[in-house]
Amino acid sequence: MKRFISGILTGIIALVTVMSATALSVVKLGLVSVQANQSPPAWEVHLLGLAVKASVARHTPEQPNPVPPTEENLAAGASIYVQMCARCHGQPNAGPSVYGGSFYPPAPQLPGPATQYTEAELFWIVKHGIRNTSMPAWGRLLSDQDIWQVVALVKRFDSLPPSVEAELRKGARGRD
Repeated sequence: MKRFISGILTGIIALVTVMSATALSVVKLGLVSVQANQSPPAWEVHLLGLAVKASVARHTPEQPNPVPPTEENLAAGASIYVQMCARCHGQPNAGPSVYGGSFYPPAPQLPGPATQYTEAELFWIVKHGIRNTSMPAWGRLLSDQDIWQVVALVKRFDSLPPSVEAELRKGARGRD
Protein backbone atom coordinates (compact mmCIF):
# COMPACT_ATOMS: atom_id res chain seq x y z
CA MET A 1 0.00 0.00 0.00
CA LYS A 2 2.85 2.39 0.82
CA ARG A 3 4.36 1.77 -2.63
CA PHE A 4 1.01 2.47 -4.28
CA ILE A 5 0.53 5.81 -2.46
CA SER A 6 4.17 6.69 -3.09
CA GLY A 7 3.68 5.99 -6.80
CA ILE A 8 0.59 8.18 -6.97
CA LEU A 9 2.37 11.05 -5.18
CA THR A 10 5.40 10.70 -7.46
CA GLY A 11 3.10 10.77 -10.50
CA ILE A 12 1.32 13.89 -9.26
CA ILE A 13 4.62 15.65 -8.56
CA ALA A 14 5.93 14.70 -12.01
CA LEU A 15 2.74 15.96 -13.68
CA VAL A 16 2.84 19.27 -11.80
CA THR A 17 6.53 19.67 -12.66
CA VAL A 18 5.91 19.07 -16.38
CA MET A 19 2.91 21.43 -16.43
CA SER A 20 4.87 24.15 -14.61
CA ALA A 21 7.84 23.77 -16.95
CA THR A 22 5.52 23.95 -19.97
CA ALA A 23 3.76 27.08 -18.69
CA LEU A 24 7.08 28.73 -17.89
CA SER A 25 8.41 27.87 -21.35
CA VAL A 26 5.33 29.35 -23.03
CA VAL A 27 5.82 32.57 -21.07
CA LYS A 28 9.61 32.76 -21.54
CA LEU A 29 9.34 32.12 -25.30
CA GLY A 30 6.98 35.09 -25.68
CA LEU A 31 4.06 32.95 -26.82
CA VAL A 32 1.62 34.84 -24.58
CA SER A 33 0.27 37.87 -26.42
CA VAL A 34 0.56 41.11 -24.45
CA GLN A 35 -0.73 43.59 -27.04
CA ALA A 36 -3.61 45.74 -25.92
CA ASN A 37 -5.29 46.27 -29.28
CA GLN A 38 -6.87 42.80 -29.33
CA SER A 39 -9.53 41.32 -27.11
CA PRO A 40 -8.06 39.00 -24.51
CA PRO A 41 -8.81 35.30 -24.85
CA ALA A 42 -11.75 34.02 -22.80
CA TRP A 43 -9.52 31.93 -20.52
CA GLU A 44 -7.48 35.03 -19.62
CA VAL A 45 -10.57 37.12 -18.89
CA HIS A 46 -11.97 34.33 -16.72
CA LEU A 47 -8.72 33.56 -14.88
CA LEU A 48 -7.81 37.18 -14.18
CA GLY A 49 -11.41 38.00 -13.23
CA LEU A 50 -11.29 35.22 -10.66
CA ALA A 51 -7.95 36.50 -9.35
CA VAL A 52 -9.24 40.07 -8.96
CA LYS A 53 -12.47 38.98 -7.26
CA ALA A 54 -10.63 36.65 -4.87
CA SER A 55 -8.00 39.26 -3.99
CA VAL A 56 -10.56 42.01 -3.42
CA ALA A 57 -12.66 39.71 -1.23
CA ARG A 58 -9.60 38.64 0.77
CA HIS A 59 -8.28 42.16 1.40
CA THR A 60 -11.55 44.00 2.01
CA PRO A 61 -12.51 44.42 5.66
CA GLU A 62 -16.20 43.87 6.33
CA GLN A 63 -17.65 47.28 7.03
CA PRO A 64 -20.92 48.99 6.26
CA ASN A 65 -20.98 52.23 4.30
CA PRO A 66 -20.88 54.92 7.00
CA VAL A 67 -22.31 57.47 4.56
CA PRO A 68 -26.11 57.19 4.39
CA PRO A 69 -27.54 57.24 0.83
CA THR A 70 -29.32 60.57 1.27
CA GLU A 71 -30.04 62.76 -1.76
CA GLU A 72 -27.29 65.11 -0.57
CA ASN A 73 -24.66 62.32 -0.36
CA LEU A 74 -25.77 60.78 -3.65
CA ALA A 75 -25.56 64.20 -5.35
CA ALA A 76 -22.06 64.69 -3.93
CA GLY A 77 -21.15 61.21 -5.20
CA ALA A 78 -22.59 62.13 -8.61
CA SER A 79 -20.44 65.26 -8.79
CA ILE A 80 -17.29 63.25 -7.98
CA TYR A 81 -18.31 60.45 -10.36
CA VAL A 82 -18.72 62.90 -13.25
CA GLN A 83 -15.33 64.50 -12.54
CA MET A 84 -13.26 61.42 -11.74
CA CYS A 85 -15.00 58.25 -12.97
CA ALA A 86 -17.36 58.85 -15.90
CA ARG A 87 -14.70 59.23 -18.56
CA CYS A 88 -13.67 55.59 -18.08
CA HIS A 89 -16.78 54.00 -16.55
CA GLY A 90 -19.50 55.79 -18.55
CA GLN A 91 -22.42 58.09 -17.93
CA PRO A 92 -25.94 56.85 -17.15
CA ASN A 93 -28.10 56.73 -20.32
CA ALA A 94 -25.16 57.73 -22.51
CA GLY A 95 -23.85 54.37 -23.68
CA PRO A 96 -20.51 52.82 -22.86
CA SER A 97 -17.37 54.91 -22.60
CA VAL A 98 -15.26 54.55 -25.74
CA TYR A 99 -12.24 55.64 -23.70
CA GLY A 100 -12.79 53.04 -20.95
CA GLY A 101 -13.64 50.43 -23.56
CA SER A 102 -10.19 50.84 -25.09
CA PHE A 103 -8.43 49.71 -21.89
CA TYR A 104 -7.02 46.22 -21.54
CA PRO A 105 -9.06 44.86 -19.90
CA PRO A 106 -11.93 47.25 -20.64
CA ALA A 107 -13.18 49.35 -17.74
CA PRO A 108 -16.53 48.09 -16.42
CA GLN A 109 -19.42 50.33 -17.41
CA LEU A 110 -20.86 51.12 -14.00
CA PRO A 111 -24.19 52.68 -15.00
CA GLY A 112 -25.02 49.32 -16.64
CA PRO A 113 -25.89 46.08 -14.89
CA ALA A 114 -25.48 46.16 -11.11
CA THR A 115 -22.02 45.25 -9.90
CA GLN A 116 -21.61 42.06 -7.88
CA TYR A 117 -19.14 43.75 -5.52
CA THR A 118 -20.35 44.84 -2.08
CA GLU A 119 -20.10 48.48 -1.03
CA ALA A 120 -17.08 47.61 1.15
CA GLU A 121 -15.39 45.92 -1.83
CA LEU A 122 -16.12 48.87 -4.12
CA PHE A 123 -14.67 51.20 -1.48
CA TRP A 124 -11.50 49.07 -1.32
CA ILE A 125 -11.19 49.01 -5.13
CA VAL A 126 -11.59 52.78 -5.47
CA LYS A 127 -9.24 53.53 -2.58
CA HIS A 128 -6.48 51.05 -3.55
CA GLY A 129 -6.94 50.60 -7.31
CA ILE A 130 -6.40 47.41 -9.30
CA ARG A 131 -2.93 46.80 -10.69
CA ASN A 132 -2.58 46.31 -14.48
CA THR A 133 -6.15 47.43 -15.24
CA SER A 134 -5.79 51.24 -15.48
CA MET A 135 -7.85 51.57 -12.27
CA PRO A 136 -5.86 54.05 -10.18
CA ALA A 137 -5.76 54.19 -6.41
CA TRP A 138 -7.87 57.23 -5.55
CA GLY A 139 -7.11 57.05 -1.81
CA ARG A 140 -4.54 59.85 -1.96
CA LEU A 141 -6.78 62.19 -3.97
CA LEU A 142 -10.20 61.57 -2.43
CA SER A 143 -11.21 61.42 1.21
CA ASP A 144 -12.83 58.28 2.57
CA GLN A 145 -16.14 60.18 2.71
CA ASP A 146 -15.81 61.13 -0.97
CA ILE A 147 -15.15 57.49 -1.89
CA TRP A 148 -18.11 56.25 0.17
CA GLN A 149 -20.36 58.82 -1.54
CA VAL A 150 -19.30 57.54 -4.97
CA VAL A 151 -19.80 53.94 -3.81
CA ALA A 152 -23.32 54.77 -2.58
CA LEU A 153 -24.09 56.27 -5.99
CA VAL A 154 -22.67 53.35 -7.99
CA LYS A 155 -24.63 50.78 -5.99
CA ARG A 156 -27.85 52.75 -6.64
CA PHE A 157 -27.52 53.72 -10.31
CA ASP A 158 -30.76 51.86 -11.06
CA SER A 159 -32.80 53.71 -8.40
CA LEU A 160 -31.50 57.29 -8.12
CA PRO A 161 -33.76 60.16 -7.09
CA PRO A 162 -34.61 62.54 -9.97
CA SER A 163 -32.49 65.33 -8.42
CA VAL A 164 -29.40 63.12 -8.50
CA GLU A 165 -30.08 62.02 -12.08
CA ALA A 166 -30.35 65.72 -12.97
CA GLU A 167 -26.95 66.31 -11.28
CA LEU A 168 -25.42 63.55 -13.40
CA ARG A 169 -26.91 64.98 -16.62
CA LYS A 170 -25.80 68.50 -15.69
CA GLY A 171 -22.28 67.25 -14.96
CA ALA A 172 -22.17 65.30 -18.23
CA ARG A 173 -23.13 68.42 -20.20
CA GLY A 174 -20.45 70.39 -18.39
CA ARG A 175 -17.77 67.92 -19.50
CA ASP A 176 -18.67 68.20 -23.22
